[in-house]
Amino acid sequence: MIPELKGKVLKTHKTRAYAAYMKDLEATLGTPSAAETARVALFFGVTIARDFDVLEKMGMVLNETLMGGHEITWTRPFEPDEEVEVTVTLADVQDRGKNRIAVIESRFQTPGGEEIQRQYSTFVHLGGAGRGKTAEAAA
Repeated sequence: MIPELKGKVLKTHKTRAYAAYMKDLEATLGTPSAAETARVALFFGVTIARDFDVLEKMGMVLNETLMGGHEITWTRPFEPDEEVEVTVTLADVQDRGKNRIAVIESRFQTPGGEEIQRQYSTFVHLGGAGRGKTAEAAA
């Protein structure tokens, strides 16, 4: 992960807010508010395609990286089975001592551009300051 990637799109992905996934999450949670929660907390943007390539693209080693925080803001809940486009961007990166801190923004919207949700995920790469791929290799 390098400072030159700051503000750059790391990944785009098209998916669907599958009603079956919402029902599974609702059943797993099993609380009175589970149905509402399943419609707003359906995805984790960093692993949107069920992989860790966003972290790898930044040169972060998974077993050396901690989750520092996660924030979700939404305009509205996901509708069952609606199409969703996701853009994952490196919002900020800072070296702090020997560690590197990265904030990843995941923006969820409809194909027509209506924003549904934004997520901000903060990662701390222990000992990661000054390490990472070159800008050409990360692209």
